[in-house]
Amino acid sequence: MTISKGQQITIPAEFRKDLDFKAGSKVELIKKQNKIIIQPLEDDLDKLFAAAKGIKPKHKLTAKQMDELTENEIIRQ
Repeated sequence: MTISKGQQITIPAEFRKDLDFKAGSKVELIKKQNKIIIQPLEDDLDKLFAAAKGIKPKHKLTAKQMDELTENEIIRQ
């Protein structure tokens, strides 16, 4: 690999396919001694948020009602 004028490198297609990297994939860079490790983030926030959208609340409170309940609880303490 060669570092481009823009200080970038290209991850070879073979590695991208093996690691399921796509445009927008989140990765972590780790420096160990004189090495750089690129690894996928385990908990991709986009996937977590997408999964959270499918969870139905156990109550029927609005966000404003929950804020009011929280504020009232803080005041009681």
